[in-house]
Order: sequence, then C-alpha cells, then structure tokens
Amino acid sequence: MPRSDESPSAARDTDLRASLLSAAEVELAEHGPEGLRLRAVARRAGVSHAAPGYVFGGMRGMLTALATKGFGALAERLAEAGDPASLTALGEAYVRFAAQEPTLFSLMFRISLLETRDPDLIAAQRRAFAPIAAHGETREHAVMFWALAHGAAILEREGQLTRAVPGEGDDDPAEEIVRLFAQTLRE
Repeated sequence: MPRSDESPSAARDTDLRASLLSAAEVELAEHGPEGLRLRAVARRAGVSHAAPGYVFGGMRGMLTALATKGFGALAERLAEAGDPASLTALGEAYVRFAAQEPTLFSLMFRISLLETRDPDLIAAQRRAFAPIAAHGETREHAVMFWALAHGAAILEREGQLTRAVPGEGDDDPAEEIVRLFAQTLRE
C-alpha cells in the first residue's frame, strides 16, 4: 500500500526495485558477480527482462545497488554490536558478517564493478564505517583497525588463516586476531 504522500506508480517502482534486488541477491549468491545476468534476475523476480535495465540502468547500477544494500546490512550488524560498541565487538561483528555473506561482502569491495560516485553507495559506506571510525584517535588508527579486520576476514574466508597459523581451540581465528589487536590498542 503506498504512503499517502506517494503516488501509486512510485509505490510500484519501489516494490519493483525491492523485488529485483531480492532476486539479484539470490542470483549473486548462486553465481557470483561474474555469473550474474540481468535476464536471470528478471526471470527470478517474475518481471519483464527489460525491468532491471529500467530500474538500475544496467548491470553496473544493479551491482552498485546490491553493494549499497550490503553496506546497509553491515551497518546494521555493527550497530547490533552495542551502543557504544567496543572495538572488539565491532571487529567480531565485521568478521562474522563477512563469513555469513561471503559473496555480497566480496562484491561490496569490488570497485571495478561499481559506480563508486553513487551518493547512496557513499552514504551507506559511511554509515557502515562510522562505528569503527568513532574509535580511532586518528583517521589512520581507524583505518588500521578496519584493514586488520578486513584482512582477517578475507584470509579466514579463503581458508588461509588456519592453514598459515594453525592453532587449537574453538575460537574463530579471525575473531581472535581482532580481539588481540583491540587489546593491543588498549581499547
């Protein structure tokens, strides 16, 4: 049902966009960015094959919308870590998000596939990284922690972290690295 200040066609466009993004997420998870096809997304959403082009302007626009949605989801996960969250909790939430959403997480950082100047993407990125940035005494400090969490998440996803640094225990190696680094920074 459209809002009272929203026209029926605007509501249909919003519904179409949401339907296409949901279908694109499933296709992305199944086929990765390289295997994603606009026609397959349209088919899965049950709409005309021209709809994704109409809504997103093409593949790059659709991938940018997916990445924007991903950064929004990451922002929510980091917000769930607590307010204000400890640096450790933020790092652990970041690593868990990467493990639970590997294909979306990967797309979010594939700038060669995205419209990097898209204002919605930029706003979503800033929202996602704001909690981490709030912990940095300097910008470089915040970037350093983000780089460590990101690198640990990638190494864990690729199976390299456990192979390179074998250990014992039930802890996720990437989360353990984040905890140790946060302690080193004396959060």
